Amino acid sequence: MVRHVRYQYLDARLRQAFDDAGLDRGQRAFLQGVLRALDPDAHLGEHVAGLNSAFLAVTRAKTALESHATEDQPRWNLLRRVITSSLACMDAARPAYAHGGAKELAAARKVLLGVDAAIAADGQKLDPVVTAAAAAKLDPGALEKAVRSWIAPLWNGVGLSSRTRMTAEIAVVVAVHGRDGRELRADLLRWLKKPGDLGHVLWPEPRRHVVAFVVRGARVLRHLDELLPQARQEPLHRNRLPKDDFLKDAVDGSSVLVRLPVEAADVHTAALKGRRILNEVLDQYAAGERLTELTIAPVWQVSGPGGRVTRGTEHRRTVNNAYPLTAYWPAELRSAMRVANLARQVDAPMASAGLAWSALEATGLDPGKIAWLAKACALQVLRQHLVSLHVVLTNHDTELRKPLDAHVPTTGVKHHLRSVDAWLEVLVEHNRPDERLAAAQQAVTALAENEGGLVHDLAGLWRDRLADSKVLAAWLREQEDTAAALLEWLYVTRNLAFHAGRFASPADTLTAHAGQAVADLTLEFLGNWRTVERRQGRQETSAVEIYRRLAQREDQLVARLKRAGSVRRLSVEDISGPDEKWWSRGRN
Repeated sequence: MVRHVRYQYLDARLRQAFDDAGLDRGQRAFLQGVLRALDPDAHLGEHVAGLNSAFLAVTRAKTALESHATEDQPRWNLLRRVITSSLACMDAARPAYAHGGAKELAAARKVLLGVDAAIAADGQKLDPVVTAAAAAKLDPGALEKAVRSWIAPLWNGVGLSSRTRMTAEIAVVVAVHGRDGRELRADLLRWLKKPGDLGHVLWPEPRRHVVAFVVRGARVLRHLDELLPQARQEPLHRNRLPKDDFLKDAVDGSSVLVRLPVEAADVHTAALKGRRILNEVLDQYAAGERLTELTIAPVWQVSGPGGRVTRGTEHRRTVNNAYPLTAYWPAELRSAMRVANLARQVDAPMASAGLAWSALEATGLDPGKIAWLAKACALQVLRQHLVSLHVVLTNHDTELRKPLDAHVPTTGVKHHLRSVDAWLEVLVEHNRPDERLAAAQQAVTALAENEGGLVHDLAGLWRDRLADSKVLAAWLREQEDTAAALLEWLYVTRNLAFHAGRFASPADTLTAHAGQAVADLTLEFLGNWRTVERRQGRQETSAVEIYRRLAQREDQLVARLKRAGSVRRLSVEDISGPDEKWWSRGRN
């Protein structure tokens, strides 16, 4: 019996295609790693928007420098923080560039160090000429070209750590190119049957697609041909449509069908880009018709380059039972929850990212406390990664799982862990494990080998990280640096969107996704903290104080890990909760 597979990169059809093509572990892990990073259900530490990337760091730094030179946004002090966090991300990614692009990365790093020195010397008197010159020297395209050349070494075999970093960087370049994960999976399935140039599958040339949408609220959009010269429209009347027409349910009162051409790498990306273009045009009509609400129906139709027609709707996740963040109203978090929900509903990426920052700001966060929240996020991401590893390892119900289930019980239809620490105990090395624990550890090895590919890699990675406390400490610091860079960029995006009026920026869709994810992650640990306090009858701690305490905890944990030599006392069960139990595992 097979459990419900939530993640398509682990489904039976893809596994079978890998088997038929004779792919080895590294090749499977590479392809699955890219697909996982593009999966909208992946959590912050796994999704492409939250991965460490030198290419993305340089892209953001170039955008910030250009904007400072022309608009004085971000201001000099924020610009310096963006540069500092970008350098940290570049340094972490540097080992991957040993396979190509090391010279280009070093050149970009030299440019940013030069700007940092200029800011240190001149402060608020920083000359825009300096930032404009630095922006002109930065070349994210050179890094992108280097990353694309990594397919050959990855396919021929590299070490586990290198494969993980290189796959993450490739996934970012694939996402920025404009690739939908579902489309990429379908293309890879076809490619596996008849292999060719894998680069053409990951980065196909954008081609012309014609996207059709239904706009509700008007029957004619006057002057559309002037605003979008290539767009075409026709009024829709519900009673004149054929009964089986896919538009039947989309037409609601006055409606108009709009078709517009879009250059895109695949069908779903074309639909996404078309919706964004049309939404920006509707801003004009909303301003001109202030008493009319114009909306785009969720259905869409795309005619591809070869004439093939694809129909679909906006992706909407549903659940049988929906649960609140907390079972009571936490007064301080109500505004944050409201704004975070609005950020999810906004199509415009820059505005969505700005609202995500506003949601965090509503908890009391300000730019000076970004370092606190970044450290708190690192702790929560650690817990998420460990839980996620259990989910993917136990993807298939087989005899192999029984010894693990006996030691690490789960509950409910979603098989939630009853104890994350019990799972951690299985992953950590023991000199003389008892019979039950040894059986559970052997089951993990067997499950990892049975799943192969990415799952096998992840089990190996986490066993390695947990075998050396210094390695885990370095990993936590990297998660902190990545979160800090994201939060700084989220604040920059908010300023560009709300103060400078910018409505588009390189990789802004990734920024929007990351903003929503970090807001969700933050509300998750804040909600848990408040729930525990309420259950224990304690007075509620302010969100800012929670950030401060978790930042202090992360610093203490990293220091402890660096000198402990072992992680056997580490506890992640309540690592982001109010009780100081983070070094209590194994105590009676």
